[in-house]
Amino acid sequence: MRHPLRWTILLGVAVALGGLFSAAQTPTAARTYHSPDQVAALMKGYAAKSPDFAKVITIGRSAGSRDIQVLRLASGKKGGDPEKRPSILVAANLEGSYPPSTEAALAVADLLLARSATDNKVASLLERKTVWVAPLLNPDAGAAFFGALRAEKSANDRPVDDDADGRTDEDGGDDLNKDGLITQMRFKDPEGQWIADPKEPRLMRLADAKKGEQGVYKVLVEGLDNDGDGEFNEDPAGGVEINRNFPHDFEYGPKATGGWPVSEPETIALLEFMNSHPSIGLILVFSTENTILNQQQTGQARVAAERVKVPRQFAGFFGLDPDTEYTLKEIVDALKALNIGGGMEIDEGMVAMFLGLGPAVTIDRQDQPLFDVVQKDYKDGLKEAKVEDLDKRARGVGKGSFAAYAYYQFGVPVFSMDLWAVPEPKKEPAGQDALTPEKLKTMSAEAFLALGEEKIASFLKAQGAPPNVNAAMVTGMVKSGQVTPARMAEMMEKMAKRPGAAEGEDHPDTYLLKWSDTALQGKGFVAWTAVKHPQLGEVEVGGFVPYLKTAPPPAGLEQSLNFHAAFALGLMGRLPELALKASKVEALGGDLFRVTVHISNKGWFPTATGQGRRALTAWPVRVKLKLAEGQKVFSGRPIETIPSLNGSGDTRKLEWTIQGPPGSQVGLSAWAPKVGTLETTITLR
Repeated sequence: MRHPLRWTILLGVAVALGGLFSAAQTPTAARTYHSPDQVAALMKGYAAKSPDFAKVITIGRSAGSRDIQVLRLASGKKGGDPEKRPSILVAANLEGSYPPSTEAALAVADLLLARSATDNKVASLLERKTVWVAPLLNPDAGAAFFGALRAEKSANDRPVDDDADGRTDEDGGDDLNKDGLITQMRFKDPEGQWIADPKEPRLMRLADAKKGEQGVYKVLVEGLDNDGDGEFNEDPAGGVEINRNFPHDFEYGPKATGGWPVSEPETIALLEFMNSHPSIGLILVFSTENTILNQQQTGQARVAAERVKVPRQFAGFFGLDPDTEYTLKEIVDALKALNIGGGMEIDEGMVAMFLGLGPAVTIDRQDQPLFDVVQKDYKDGLKEAKVEDLDKRARGVGKGSFAAYAYYQFGVPVFSMDLWAVPEPKKEPAGQDALTPEKLKTMSAEAFLALGEEKIASFLKAQGAPPNVNAAMVTGMVKSGQVTPARMAEMMEKMAKRPGAAEGEDHPDTYLLKWSDTALQGKGFVAWTAVKHPQLGEVEVGGFVPYLKTAPPPAGLEQSLNFHAAFALGLMGRLPELALKASKVEALGGDLFRVTVHISNKGWFPTATGQGRRALTAWPVRVKLKLAEGQKVFSGRPIETIPSLNGSGDTRKLEWTIQGPPGSQVGLSAWAPKVGTLETTITLR
């Protein structure tokens, strides 16, 4: 059965992680963004055309009473109950203001369905696993993108009293120039702090008093003082930003994050769905965050550097002095020496959380090698697919974001991907002897230190590093092993300055204006136009159009969507999978038999992440003997647990002595919800 993709080109690129999936010629449909109603209709159409594979489930309703739907993709013919099989969650557009992410999730569904009848590997995946696709997890903000009056919005429709006047949503933007857009308005005012940029007067920037500049304008959102309180547009419609409302590293204070974690119906619905499906073992997110390219976190990573005192009530038990400061490593070593933890891996992150040093904000060291491999594959794939500019400004996870919760608390591998970024002008190539991030990635620590602080300082300046990142600090970090030159190169790429950082250079938003002027024929910027304002007198309305940075013309997304859909399928093919590598029965005499089995993980991902074990949300593999009448376990335990199996064939040996009639059979099962069940029988002989 053939199903339309969202785009009208053939799938030209596939990164076959583990060799599972390859490029295919798949029919594509109209180039467009889909509204919430259209997304719902598409999902309903999937279920109608492929009832054996697709089912639509409503998991909740938004603050604005819109359905939140998930598409279940699984073959019902084999593999047991689709609700309980090992599964993958594809979650998209929690921002609501990033329509390319919805299209990416739909492209994944299209690709799976289109190839389910023609590709044995895809058919096998859907027989053994379940794929959940949630294309639009913030439907209120998603609907705003298609509104008659376009104003950029990433919050749901919950009424919020932003200005604490006892009323809600009473003073939002107003379309003064009647162009259907809410942009900006500028007007001259003695207290104004803004000036027109000397090099590009269409752009506004704050006056720099250090240079003797004096402000001329005030710049506000286009609109009126609707509530008569002397403020303009301070209480717009809605709401809470769903992708800031999750529990991990939640930011208290801003009203846009919600009063408390998981305060919103959208967040509640998603977490209830996840917690009722413990079989979810991989989460792929399409978002404005790209955690593959940017593994940096926004929280304060205090775990690695602090010396702390151990509370008196614990210090004596641990054999530590409550008045002495210890590094986290020293505390970990003390706990390991006492054999505390019952076999659980104790690390610095766990100690930091126990001592109240804040949430985990760095990838667990046991998981880091996996994330690094995926990052390399992803970068290579982007290059091959000629998807550019993503690496330059990739955002890591934000406070309270879904991706942060999914990895740090739900405890499974999580990969969040953005799809597009406004292209920046190409830089002139550096001189042959110039130090660049690319050169830095290939250097050893010794070679980097041999450059000397003067050359390192020049490199940092050229990369736009902040003042507190200086050559002495960087060399110290490399000497101590805190960071490698390759990791530093990645950090430099993330903080690479945009134009406008120094005197005489272009305004930071010049690249946006150039892109609007060229690729969009000027439609990305509204020219400043005089308008009579009933309260302020004469003002000028203009500025960048809403969604300029998040919603390019759909035709420009074809390569990226095709690549990301194929890349997502490749990651699905790397899920862990149990296998019986070997079994052996030795007759010990009479009715006693030694049974030895070797259970392995033939998938690529581990059966449990290091972070999942650290957060105590990972499930061990439960190995159980099923004894027949007349059989009993003489040594060993009838139920054993394996905390985790690494990928690519990691194997664990288990052994029992069983008493039973010769020729009788013992059942054996190995199970974990995120891995599934392995069952076999062993004959005593």
